[in-house]
Amino acid sequence: MEQSDLSEHKFNAIFTYAPLALAEIKQDGKITLLNLAGKTLLHPVCEFYELDTENLYPILDKIFPGITARIKSYRKPNGQIIYNELHKFKLPPPNDQVEKHIQFSVSKMFEDCIIVGFDDQTSKYLEEKAMQQANLDNAVAQGKFEIASEVLHDIGNAVVGFGSYLTRISRAMELDNVKNLENTSLFLKSQQAALATVLGEEKAGALLNLIDGIARSEKVNQAEIRRTITEQLNIVSHIQEILNIQRHYVTGRGTPDRKPVSLKEIIHDCQSMLFASYDKKGIAFRLNAPEQVPLIKGDRTKLMQVILNLLKNSIEAIDLDAKKKNISIELLPKDETLELTIMDSGTGFDTATAARIFERGFTTKNTGTGLGLSNCKSIVESHAGSIEVNSKGPGLGTTTLIRFSY
Repeated sequence: MEQSDLSEHKFNAIFTYAPLALAEIKQDGKITLLNLAGKTLLHPVCEFYELDTENLYPILDKIFPGITARIKSYRKPNGQIIYNELHKFKLPPPNDQVEKHIQFSVSKMFEDCIIVGFDDQTSKYLEEKAMQQANLDNAVAQGKFEIASEVLHDIGNAVVGFGSYLTRISRAMELDNVKNLENTSLFLKSQQAALATVLGEEKAGALLNLIDGIARSEKVNQAEIRRTITEQLNIVSHIQEILNIQRHYVTGRGTPDRKPVSLKEIIHDCQSMLFASYDKKGIAFRLNAPEQVPLIKGDRTKLMQVILNLLKNSIEAIDLDAKKKNISIELLPKDETLELTIMDSGTGFDTATAARIFERGFTTKNTGTGLGLSNCKSIVESHAGSIEVNSKGPGLGTTTLIRFSY
């Protein structure tokens, strides 16, 4: 083989198998050479619009209007016509659901020889877009965490102040005026004869009855006030407990380090956080778990997120006027597996919903995002666990079963 033939053979091989889509065309758009990457890129377009690959201009006119005119209007004998311009196109569905992002370069080599390069940047574009969205989500989440932390801090300060005032009132109640009234009543009774001489027997008796009645009434009132203060202090203590849980939940972003955690404690924390929600609806909440439950290795915050989401779903599924309002949780070890079962008497769902229950974006709620159960499944599976959500049908409640190894 002659040296010139060998060089031409090498050039053709490089051109044909180049990862970049390349086409050599004449001034009128007729395709002289089209490499494999170019054929792959242009094939769906040609097939959809019923075009052949003899001329590039009709193809360009369909997907990138204006490019053809710029190539035709270039009058110089050679040079760069277009350099790394990004264009996008999308075939009508269902042919191509993904928008293509193509980087164009067009060079005129000499008279009647134009090289067109197509670089498919779709994957890179989608990766960059996903990265931007992830950064945005992280920034939004960070902002939410900061706001939540500040709000929890302010609420905590207010609760501490309120608790302090209640404590001061409680201490003030220890100054027992009832005892003084009782002592006064006893003294007057011992002096009843003398009082009768001064005031008369009827008035003396009335005075003693009045003082005695005031003492009894004050005693009842103080007992009621003490009971109310005790209840308020218990409520403050409960609020502080919830705030502590919320602080842990807000600041704990999740960590790859898996530490031994107690699902029983997490359930109790979630129950405390959702107390107002299920108490308002009059829902009976029952937990069946042994005294000692095996620990599992996991991310406490992520696991709390799962259980909170499932319990919120159960609460929302129970109508305010429902006859049965029950949420039952069982946490039982079985053959080196810890089984968590959540059963509710809510609205349940049909087989069509069951088929899509974990589908990201699917929701049966008017204001839902469809991310809850999908995220729950991802978190559970990241802990080497499994999750099932079942219902016997509409109106028959829902049962969720999660299994973890320990």
